[in-house]
Amino acid sequence: MKQKILIDSLDTARFACPECNRGKIMQLSEYNIKRQNTKVKCTCRCGHTYMVILEKKIESIQKTQLLGTFISKGGIKCSGKMIIKKMNSKGLMLKTNIEQTILPGLKLFLEFVLDDAKQSIVKKEVVVKAKKGKYLSAEFTSDEHYDNLGPYLFFNKLYI
Repeated sequence: MKQKILIDSLDTARFACPECNRGKIMQLSEYNIKRQNTKVKCTCRCGHTYMVILEKKIESIQKTQLLGTFISKGGIKCSGKMIIKKMNSKGLMLKTNIEQTILPGLKLFLEFVLDDAKQSIVKKEVVVKAKKGKYLSAEFTSDEHYDNLGPYLFFNKLYI
């Protein structure tokens, strides 16, 4: 039996082994999946191999090219430049300038410039959910966007 796994708007998917129920969130941006349904063969750490169907919703998500910087908080020390590729009110997907040892669960402080009329500077804290190569998916630590990001998300219809 094939599992159906939904790829969210930030190109992440949650895989779960049907044998041991071990789960993993993966960042799929690097794979550049074009088709709406894609079959994938997965192998779990327990040794079980299973088939999944990745379902990608055809969405009108706005892609962005927001430039900024990031720095880690505690744990692993890392920092660098980034480009925010996709964003919504829950989180974002970004591409770092170089590949770094960033692990899921790490908190990052982001500073980036919006492409609005005021060229607003936004500072946000995020938690990394998944990483693949230079691509990261992260969730905002706060759902409340009272700074310039709130109106930006609202006017660009990026609220979920």
